Amino acid sequence: MSESLSPLFELDAPLPNHPAKYTDALLVEMATMLRGRQRILDPFGGTGKVFALNHWLPDAQIEAVEIEAEWASIHPRTTLGNALHLPWEDGYFDAICTSPTYGNRMADATLNSPTGNAWQTYTCQLGRQLHPENSGQLNWGKKYRDFHHRAWKEARRALVEGGAFVLNIKDHIRDKRRVYVTDWHIGCLCALGFRVRKHEMIETPSLKYGQNHEARVPYESVILFELEHKA
Repeated sequence: MSESLSPLFELDAPLPNHPAKYTDALLVEMATMLRGRQRILDPFGGTGKVFALNHWLPDAQIEAVEIEAEWASIHPRTTLGNALHLPWEDGYFDAICTSPTYGNRMADATLNSPTGNAWQTYTCQLGRQLHPENSGQLNWGKKYRDFHHRAWKEARRALVEGGAFVLNIKDHIRDKRRVYVTDWHIGCLCALGFRVRKHEMIETPSLKYGQNHEARVPYESVILFELEHKA
């Protein structure tokens, strides 16, 4: 991590009603990877935490898209929209910075603890059925992979050749086996014309309950890609 960027400033109080906000420790690394970029998009905007990057990148125009109205309304600069149909012209952005869903148990409609209390899933936190094109309801599998292939193609369309793509992603454990979600996203993006420039593995806290909680992967990946060519 570059010594030229200051450590985390004091962020606003945690925002409610979303189970998967950026971990604060990732933001400095994201900002390091995005230095010099002027137009940055998060197509899976959630609560709008991506706008915190303006602390380190004050001149950057940052945009975020969120498909659920309740979450989009949390930050006034978030656009209510769909990552599969971005409302910007080809090549408008010179960087993407995003954290997609991981395809883990947070995609379950309901998930109860042994005490009967609902755990944090996207559906439970929102309190209603998700939008049909919200990836938060997709467990790991073909539908998850097809959705994100479409989303990354759309992100590539809106990204200028030579643009940066900063991805935050994490593997998970299912039936006591590691699901290599990170490798799949790397392979998908490389097949679309991106190349990996940097891959940082940052230790982050994990939930201490749920199936396989004792075996959870202890780090999240922050990966910098560059778009070498647009098919």
